[in-house]
Amino acid sequence: MKLKLMCAAMISGIVLQANSVEITKGVPYVDVTDESGKTYRIEREQKPDSYLTNTFALTSRPSPPFFIEPFKAASKVETYGELELLDFIKNKKGIFIDARLPNWYEQSAIPTARNIPFKIFLSDTPQREEVLKSLGAAYDKNGDLDFSEAKTLLFYCNGAWCGQSPTAIHALMEMGYPQEKMKYYRGGMQAWQLLGLTTIVPGKEK
Repeated sequence: MKLKLMCAAMISGIVLQANSVEITKGVPYVDVTDESGKTYRIEREQKPDSYLTNTFALTSRPSPPFFIEPFKAASKVETYGELELLDFIKNKKGIFIDARLPNWYEQSAIPTARNIPFKIFLSDTPQREEVLKSLGAAYDKNGDLDFSEAKTLLFYCNGAWCGQSPTAIHALMEMGYPQEKMKYYRGGMQAWQLLGLTTIVPGKEK
């Protein structure tokens, strides 16, 4: 995986060393750019005494609806970990989608993710039609969906107990979206934050 590596830098005579807590060996951070051209630096928390205190520290969630999701969302949908996710967004391999409802997304999100709530895919509406077109789908002369130019999608939601991404994936499958063109980050926000990786607050960036 080709990720940008930060080496020691000299500023005003002060040597700035690479992060002591790295993402993986030799990779202290990854710089990524969103659709608008804004750049984000993703790195791990450097404070050794850090721990989660928000809702993602909870270990008990009522079911329904919060059942543990299968490792694979579907047989041909690849499941990603954090390093695969970083490679995907760093190298712009497709569209990175936060499938959560807006109230979750606006509180905290993974940098560069585009919020397309899973509910959009559940009903045949003009909004869904516009979203599908933005994902590379097209309607033929008979009004049927053509996914021959479908873009590669990577979905995430809140974690292994969250069904929002799998719901979006299965809804797209029912419409004919190729499974091979969809990826699933099962760890979601909970795993991302447990690893101390950078998040943003989209609600404050508007």
